[in-house]
Amino acid sequence: HDPLVFEYQHEKSRPREAEALQTLRKVASLVKPIMRQRGWRVGVLTEFFPPEQNLLGLNWNKGQKICLRLRYPGDERQFLPLEQVVDTMLHELCHNVHGPHNEAFHNLWNQLRDEHEALLRKGYTGEGFLSEGRKLGGSTQRIPMHEAQRRARAAAEKRRNLTAGSGQKLGGARVLRGHDMRKVIADAAQRRIDIMRGCGDTDTARVREIVDSTNHTGFKTKVDVDDADEEAIMLAYIDLVQEEEREKYGKDYIPPSKDNPAGPQRSAATKPQPGPASAKPPAAAAGGAPVPTHIFDLDDPSSAADFSFSWTCNICTLVNPPNYLSCDACGTDRPSPPP
Repeated sequence: HDPLVFEYQHEKSRPREAEALQTLRKVASLVKPIMRQRGWRVGVLTEFFPPEQNLLGLNWNKGQKICLRLRYPGDERQFLPLEQVVDTMLHELCHNVHGPHNEAFHNLWNQLRDEHEALLRKGYTGEGFLSEGRKLGGSTQRIPMHEAQRRARAAAEKRRNLTAGSGQKLGGARVLRGHDMRKVIADAAQRRIDIMRGCGDTDTARVREIVDSTNHTGFKTKVDVDDADEEAIMLAYIDLVQEEEREKYGKDYIPPSKDNPAGPQRSAATKPQPGPASAKPPAAAAGGAPVPTHIFDLDDPSSAADFSFSWTCNICTLVNPPNYLSCDACGTDRPSPPP
């Protein structure tokens, strides 16, 4: 199977360089089911450590290269939390389709986050799911699709039993007794705001410098093919997530695809139903002129979303964007509009 990410680049001269490469691989593996449904591919996934401490990531030329900050700006030996880097990756993938932070962009980002959290909730761990004795080294025997589906469902059931009644929200950490709920809510809201405010157009010449610098400092690791067994497990998990979304959205459900990447959140009018919850990397544009590049710039407020028609959660009172179908902090479904 042709890879969804064709090449990784990490900065070999920095401390813990092997962990940096492993982090890039892990981030990619966690979002591959999301990419697979939409036919997205990334030419190069690279770490970067720009002097601008506010930069978290950038998407060059609609996925030709995606740069992610893996390390804290003030300490290159310390890595950012994996979930934060994954969220950055999901945001950057949205810019494969949309440039500005308009309603279509936010609908797509919401859908990607929902799918990622659903995968985690069902026990998906990315590549390596078949490790720990499940796969014989050097064996050429492929896992049948029905066996991949059985293993995925077993893992989802195990995860559901482990988290039942724990207070854990989707893929996030549980809120422990004694923690300040107001701080938990504020932190969740701030994370979303930071990412939204941190993405926008910037000076093309400077972006070009940053991208070029990764070519000089990055150590390249090419990917030949994606493992067929891992692909089978990934497809089985895609089926599980889509089953859940069909129950959630009912007859209005439309699965994500290349032509409809936002899936059921293609418009704010789509409401959930009551119930349980090419093979080549992207190329430069014609004539060699790259399309606009988008980066996370935490100091640029110009890209913040318009919250003039926001809604307030009835449980935790967090103010949510108008196109959110559930609260970003506590997960409570959006209240129905008054008749």
